[in-house]
Amino acid sequence: MKAKPRRNSGKSTLADVAKMTGVSTMTVSRALREPDKVSPQVRDKIEAAINELGYVPNLAASNLASSTSRLITMIVPALNTPGCAPFSQALHQSLKPKGYNVILAEDHYTSASESRLVEMMLSYNPAAMVMFDFDCSEDCNNLLLKTTLPVVQVGGVMISPIGVNIGINYGLAIKQLINALALKGYQNIGLLCGAHEHHVVQQILSGWHSAMLSLNQSPHRIVSSSLPPDIDSGQSLLPEILLTWPELDLLICTSDELACGAIAACHKKGISVPAQLAITGLGDSNMAQICSPALTTVAIPYKQMGSLTGKYILDVLEGKEMAENLTLPTQLMMRGSTLR
Repeated sequence: MKAKPRRNSGKSTLADVAKMTGVSTMTVSRALREPDKVSPQVRDKIEAAINELGYVPNLAASNLASSTSRLITMIVPALNTPGCAPFSQALHQSLKPKGYNVILAEDHYTSASESRLVEMMLSYNPAAMVMFDFDCSEDCNNLLLKTTLPVVQVGGVMISPIGVNIGINYGLAIKQLINALALKGYQNIGLLCGAHEHHVVQQILSGWHSAMLSLNQSPHRIVSSSLPPDIDSGQSLLPEILLTWPELDLLICTSDELACGAIAACHKKGISVPAQLAITGLGDSNMAQICSPALTTVAIPYKQMGSLTGKYILDVLEGKEMAENLTLPTQLMMRGSTLR
């Protein structure tokens, strides 16, 4: 009896790529999973065939079929989370030469879906998981503790991380910023927060209260919101804080994006920055240097965090000794938005 012909799905297969390049399907599979074990000439031919055929590897299936996954999952609150782009780029650059790919997922700051998101990412059978500025609930912790998966939590410092914590002390960073600007004569200081339930913002708030009380100033001039820490939020929240405390001479924002939005709102209202209101951010993103005036901020080493995260993952997967938690230093960047 004749075998029933396979229905054409319209999608290219691994066999199609192998046929076009004149190599075996095993070689194509190895080039995708362990590119360092295939010659550069063959890799180039396979990559060209993949591009021409539009072949999309089924990473989830290949990972489940293999005892060695080449996939790293990364979870973030949102793709526009401050620092996400430079961090993920550095992480990718560290892992790609060893044949690992990174897949990103976001929960849009909605804690209700955290566990489902973690479960979904675990279903890909990743080699490791990275959580960037991600608040992990107790349910998430329990899910991860049941696995032997290497986990890296990146963002603020953590007392008891699930795996390894690579981050900065946001409380100390904001305290150093406040003290430096208080020395320049600023007396009426306010704080603008987005995503106020996030663990990083909670660390900032702790540092804020400590710094203000040490200066014998009241820490009550705060507007906090569940809105994401982006430009739109900065524009919409500035009128609220100035309506409540019109005497402000310095506004500290929990991200550069919030600060740039606040500066834009000041320009619309005819408020001179920094002559009437000085503004600072946090992160030292690209926009901090190109906004007008250039933004005083705290530089956070996102690229270094990404490289260190990649190195840690590779070390663990190669059986090397596990690294300790790392707390990285920050740097104050004084620019035009506070120089008057």
